[in-house]
Amino acid sequence: MVTNKNIILVSQFINDFGSGFSRVALIILITTWFHAAIYVGIYSFCLFVPGIILAAPIGHFVDQQARLKPFLLKTSLAAAVAVLLILGLVGLRVKNFPLLIVSAILYDTCSSFYGPIITKLTVRLFDATVYSRLNAAISTAMMSANLLSGVLVTALMTILPLATLFLADFLSYLIVFCLLLGIHENIVSTPAAPSQFTGSAWNGFGYVRQLFHQFPALVPVLMTALLFNILLAPNDVYFTQLATMVFHNAKTTGLMTSAFSVGFLLGSLLYRWLAKTVQLHTFIQLSLIEIPIAFFMFGESRWLLGSLFGVILLGSALPFFNISNKTILQKQVPEEDLATVSNSYYALINLSQPIGLLGIPLIIDAVGMRPFTLLASITYLAIAGVIIATKKISPALDR
Repeated sequence: MVTNKNIILVSQFINDFGSGFSRVALIILITTWFHAAIYVGIYSFCLFVPGIILAAPIGHFVDQQARLKPFLLKTSLAAAVAVLLILGLVGLRVKNFPLLIVSAILYDTCSSFYGPIITKLTVRLFDATVYSRLNAAISTAMMSANLLSGVLVTALMTILPLATLFLADFLSYLIVFCLLLGIHENIVSTPAAPSQFTGSAWNGFGYVRQLFHQFPALVPVLMTALLFNILLAPNDVYFTQLATMVFHNAKTTGLMTSAFSVGFLLGSLLYRWLAKTVQLHTFIQLSLIEIPIAFFMFGESRWLLGSLFGVILLGSALPFFNISNKTILQKQVPEEDLATVSNSYYALINLSQPIGLLGIPLIIDAVGMRPFTLLASITYLAIAGVIIATKKISPALDR
């Protein structure tokens, strides 16, 4: 079990480390090649929509696999090929926006298999008592990789060609492939239990509805996630507005982005440390209180250090909610349906993001950054208080 755990954690780190290079490089590439912000917006939209539409089919396809290790190896190679295609476009300087978008969607789709496979593999390989700590360790590996890759990209992109970043991502997939060969997956000889979830693989909402019927305690968690996702979606807008309009220094945008990543990493480490003593529903309650308090601190502080501390606190709250959600699903959803249901659940949560991304910048333009953060933090703190006081986040989630 220790060997499998180490392989999963190391491969997760390398996978996210390489993906971080491509993620930043694609934004830079589109900006430098096409010289208009609308292209970045179209690119983001074109990745968001397939991510929602394909979530349930990807999960369903994962659930159909009797053995996960060979499928994980195949999808890793497919993602490597997709990166190689983008690298070819960059190397040959094929400045064709539709072709670049198609290649990016292909890459994003191939890499989207990794998460649900690992979620399901965790259930297959480990006991339920270690889910929380293992999920926290995976979250730590992911954020550590994202933080390190972000720092390296910032340092290297001025001295290395963009093609180097895509090449690094391609090589990371080859390393991950070699690591995953060492996973020991027991072959299940007994027939699979009959599925408790039925419906079309394209109807993710149907699977979520069945989940809520079987486990109603999760309904308030989803509604809370949808509501808080509206506030948290435009983080980049908050950071740039504070940096340029409040502190009058655009360079502090990078500091805030890094502080958020550091906070997320610290929250993941703290979760792993507290997982033995703190219940899942308590972690969720803590995050609901922590988010508006942190939002108030980073938005209303008159000093940069105070804002940075608020950003760190905000980042640290998210693992409390995210890891708990993942663990609850692993415990409540049968393994044979886990990828389909969990992917559908997270796709539904993400549906509220465009409301925040499109609506909140308009409100900030109308009233200003600081009046908005004050109003939003008070409103969300009141909502969190009502949710906790009425016990909507119940101990039933801990089962």
